[in-house]
Amino acid sequence: MPRSPAGHPSAQKARDRKWWCPPLIALSVIASLYLPAFFLLGFATMATDSCGPDSCPDSVMVPLKSAPYLYLTGVGLALLSCVFPWNLRWRTPRIALAIAGAAVSASVVPLLLTVFF
Repeated sequence: MPRSPAGHPSAQKARDRKWWCPPLIALSVIASLYLPAFFLLGFATMATDSCGPDSCPDSVMVPLKSAPYLYLTGVGLALLSCVFPWNLRWRTPRIALAIAGAAVSASVVPLLLTVFF
C-alpha cells in the first residue's frame, strides 16, 4: 500500500481543522434570535387571551404551536452538524446542515410576526 508523503495527507483522511466553525456560527445565529423569538411568542400568546385556544382562528394558533418545535429543530440540526466525522470529505454536508439549522430557527421570527398582522 503506497504511503503519502509526510506533509501531504490524502484528501479523504485529512482532518478538517475548522470543523467547529459551521456549528458555532449556526448556534451563534440561533442564540441571537432567541430573545426576539421569545418576546414575540410571549406577546402573541398574550394577544390570544381574548379568544382562548378553542375559538382563535388557525392563522393565529398554528404559528403559536409550531414556533417552539421549529426553533428546537433548528438547534438540533446545528448540533447534529458537530456529529459528522471531522474529515475534509464531510465539510460540505456539515456546512449545509448548519445553514439549514440556522434557517429553520430563523424562520420562527417571521412566522410569529404573522400573528400580529
